[in-house]
Amino acid sequence: MDKAISLRINKHKVAAFFGNLSVLSIILSFYFYLLAEIAFNINSFRPLLLLTGYAFFIVGLIFNPKLKIDSQLFIYLIASILIFIISSPFWLNSFDINIYLSPITAIVIINNYDYFLRVMKVFIILTLILAFYEFINQEYLFVVSRDTFFGYRPLDEKFYGGYSGIFRSKVYFEGPLALSQSAIGTALIFRKNVKMLYIIFLISIIANGRLGIVFCGIILATYYFKKYNLASILLRPKSILLLISGFFGVFLALYFLLDKTSIDRLKEAFDVSNEGNSERINFWIRGFDMLLNYDFLNLIFGNNGAFVNEYKNNAENGWLTLLLNNGILGFMYYAIPVFLIAVNSIKKSPINSVYILVLVGSMFVQTFHLGASANLIYWLVIYSFYKKNTSNAEI
Repeated sequence: MDKAISLRINKHKVAAFFGNLSVLSIILSFYFYLLAEIAFNINSFRPLLLLTGYAFFIVGLIFNPKLKIDSQLFIYLIASILIFIISSPFWLNSFDINIYLSPITAIVIINNYDYFLRVMKVFIILTLILAFYEFINQEYLFVVSRDTFFGYRPLDEKFYGGYSGIFRSKVYFEGPLALSQSAIGTALIFRKNVKMLYIIFLISIIANGRLGIVFCGIILATYYFKKYNLASILLRPKSILLLISGFFGVFLALYFLLDKTSIDRLKEAFDVSNEGNSERINFWIRGFDMLLNYDFLNLIFGNNGAFVNEYKNNAENGWLTLLLNNGILGFMYYAIPVFLIAVNSIKKSPINSVYILVLVGSMFVQTFHLGASANLIYWLVIYSFYKKNTSNAEI
C-alpha cells in the first residue's frame, strides 16, 4: 500500500517537473526568439523551443494524464483548430495563424498556471532591468528590420522616437508598442499583486507607450479602489501612508523618466487631431472599406493577410483586424469569452468592469491580440477571470 502511494507521488512529481519545463520552454520561445535570431543567428529558435515545450507537456501527461483545466474551457480552446481548418482555405495567406494556434499553447500554460505565474514574476523583473539598461544607454539591445508602411527599414531608436527624438525602450520585443501591450496584459493578470503592478507600470513608462501608461495606471488605481474603501483608509494610518507613498512614487517615476516631449505626447493619447491618432483612424477607415467589399465567404471566414498585404500594416484595431483576417467566425470566437467574463465578473463586483473595459479598450485602440506572445497573453488574461469566476483560487 505504501509502495503504491509512493509510486503515485513520484509520478505526480515527474509530471509536474515536465509540465514546468514545458512552460519554461514556451516562455523562452516566445520572448527571446528575436534576440536569438538577431544576436546569435539562431533562426529556428522559436519553433524548436515551442515543439520542445509541447513534447515536455506530452511526457508529463504520460505520467499524469489528468489535465488541470475545466472541460468546457478545454473544448472551447481546442475548437480553435477546427475553426482554423474550416477558415484557412478562404485566406490569402497564413499571416495571422497564431490567432488559432495560441489557444492550444494556452492549454499547456493553464495546466501549469501557478508555475507560469512564478516564472512571469522573474521575467517581468528582468524586463524592467533590461528596459532601464536600454534607457540609460539610449540604445536597443538589438534592432530588427521589417517591411513597413514607409518601406523596408530598420526598426531602430530613431524610427520609434519619431521627430520628437524621444527614447522608447523595447527590450527583447520587436518594438516599444509590443512591450507596452505586454505590460497591459501582464498588469491584468497580476491585477491583485500591487508589487508587480508597480513594476509593470514602470515598464510602461520606460516603453513610453501612451496607452500602456494610461491603462496600467488605471489598473493600479483600480487595485486601491477595490482593496480600500474611504472609511478603512481614514481609520488605518498605515493604509494612508501606503497610498501616499505609492502615488508619490508614481509621480517621481513620471517626472524623472519622461521629459516634456513625452509628457506632451502622453496628453495627446486621446487627441484625434494628433498625427499618430489621425493616421490610426485612417487605417480604421481603410479597414472598414475593405470589409464592406468582402464577399460572403470572406465576411464569414476572413481573408487573412489581405489588409497587411495592401497597406503594409494592420488595421490598428484588434476587433476590426479580427473581422478582416478571421471574419465573423473568428471575431465571435474572441468576443464571446470577453462577454461571458464581463457578465460574471461585474455581477460579483461592479468595479471589475474597469478591467473589462481596459481589455476591450486595448483591443479597440491597438491590436492587443496580434503576435504569438500577445495572443497567448490575451487567452491567459481571459483565463485569469475565468479561474476567479469558477473557483476560489486567487492569483
